[in-house]
Amino acid sequence: MSSVKTEKKNDFLIIYLDGRLDVHKSLEVEQAINEIIDSGEKKLIFNLKDLSYLSSSGLRVFISTLKRLKEVDGTMKIAEIQPNVAKIFKIVEFDDIFDIHETTDEALKSI
Repeated sequence: MSSVKTEKKNDFLIIYLDGRLDVHKSLEVEQAINEIIDSGEKKLIFNLKDLSYLSSSGLRVFISTLKRLKEVDGTMKIAEIQPNVAKIFKIVEFDDIFDIHETTDEALKSI
């Protein structure tokens, strides 16, 4: 398993991403998330409070995760997104595609 930090809360697995999600890190993160989904986890919350940078390859990680979760009737939420990362989601109009919440607790309650 990679350096992706996770925490189980209620039925959700919270995935904490930090630093930069760019071309160098996105493949590793995507593989880790695929392993998580393959292990049976279908309800994911991405906590992005410590994610400082998101590239197009990083965005692809979220799109492919959402697609995989839809195939297994899963759920994906994003929480605590930093303003500069939120701006990227907004520019590419992904803020309408993803279920984004201010806090992880809000995301957990929004079932």
